[in-house]
Amino acid sequence: MERNMQNIYNDLLELSDLDFQRKLWLNENNDTGLISSYIELMNRLFDDNSFDDFIDNNAPKIAIDPNVVSELNKLRNSLNEYEEKGTDREIISDPRWVKISEQAKLVIKMWNN
Repeated sequence: MERNMQNIYNDLLELSDLDFQRKLWLNENNDTGLISSYIELMNRLFDDNSFDDFIDNNAPKIAIDPNVVSELNKLRNSLNEYEEKGTDREIISDPRWVKISEQAKLVIKMWNN
């Protein structure tokens, strides 16, 4: 469970940082040695790391602040409603995606407190 939580946190970090997405998804000034993409991030978050199960079952059990869980829920809903654009470049510059990224940033900030 602990590792899963760390993985989700790392996915949310990627989700919250458009510059990091440009590095990993578009390979712009990529000094990380890592690559990723919108599809890869979504697959990791929802499939590999069971984001739904984490929000619905694990987060409340391990006493994550209910306000954080509430913001995680908002983030999940936004991701589920998001209509994917044709390319990662289009996604990163999509105003709706930018809002999702801001929501992820809020979750990370709350999670860290």
